[in-house]
Amino acid sequence: MVESGKVYFDFCTEYDAVKIAASLRSALVMLGLENRIKSGDQVLLKPNLVMAKDPQLAVTTHPEVVRAVAMVLSDCGARLYLGDSPGFGALDSVLEKCGMKPVLREFAITVTSFDVEEVVFDKQNLVAKKLTLAASAFQFDKIINLPKLKTHSMMGSTLAVKNLFGFIPGLKKPMWHLRAGHDRHFFARIMFDIYRQVVPTWNFLDGIIGMEGEGPTSGTPRNFNLLALSADAPALDCLVEKWLGFPELSPLCFEAKSLGLLPEGSFYACGPAADKLLVPPIKQAQGATQAAFSGQRLWRRIFVKRPKINRTRCHHCRVCVNHCPAQVMKLVDAKITIDYKRCIRCYCCQELCPYGAIRVGFGVGG
Repeated sequence: MVESGKVYFDFCTEYDAVKIAASLRSALVMLGLENRIKSGDQVLLKPNLVMAKDPQLAVTTHPEVVRAVAMVLSDCGARLYLGDSPGFGALDSVLEKCGMKPVLREFAITVTSFDVEEVVFDKQNLVAKKLTLAASAFQFDKIINLPKLKTHSMMGSTLAVKNLFGFIPGLKKPMWHLRAGHDRHFFARIMFDIYRQVVPTWNFLDGIIGMEGEGPTSGTPRNFNLLALSADAPALDCLVEKWLGFPELSPLCFEAKSLGLLPEGSFYACGPAADKLLVPPIKQAQGATQAAFSGQRLWRRIFVKRPKINRTRCHHCRVCVNHCPAQVMKLVDAKITIDYKRCIRCYCCQELCPYGAIRVGFGVGG
């Protein structure tokens, strides 16, 4: 019997597909998920493929995790597909750089495009009554969510629920950032509107080597040695954040509790790593943390967190300019400029910069 709210935590110290697959099989049995996928099922794997980066940089889901999942699902007789909508770059080049191509060939995994769109109308949605998603979200028997454990400058963390934002096709992503502005809780509700339409069969988190600091693309890789599995994405996110030592609820976990998705006492962790919290706690991204000292309200009225350009790292590639939802960035006299009066502090520029040239820090006013 499947228990909602139950999350399996296991230690894994290396990217060895055989060991990861063994952990996954144990988790599936403990959570009662081992029979969820049948022979002949068409199964879509949804990793985090935000941009073309080497696997050791901990920006994307590691190919050995995908290989391990493919091993388990192939034993079930499933037909495997894989897709995502990168924040920057063509999917084929991202797959090549992230080391996915050998896994795709080994298990005959078909790559599916997220370019074809399907519009969903749902009056029960919190924010997005009309939501454009990749048609692939509705074309398969099952979806397996394969998020990467990372911090996030806007949302605190990017885990299972946030990984589903990849079902928003291409340039539709900046539109939602623009609509949300710097309201992190509004953006979290958009994530749950997506989750309402796309509910994975199970979520398997790659936290063997994850990212802390200025995530989701410019932070520091760290050995967390963690794998986590659950059919319940909000429960996984909340319990992983607790395991990581988050000092407060992230916007996604706060909204999950507000929406009644995490009733008190109804979700819990199990498995070998469940009770062994991370020491020292994860280092958070600057954009996601809140001031916590005397006079913080006055301080936050005077000082705000904003993206800043590191001129020595900047290659003038214009990725930030082209992907800025508010269109407040320009290349002027070989320098990227930002109109801070109009900046919505979504930090898309920081997330998508391929050279790590953008950081989040304090500035005056705005």
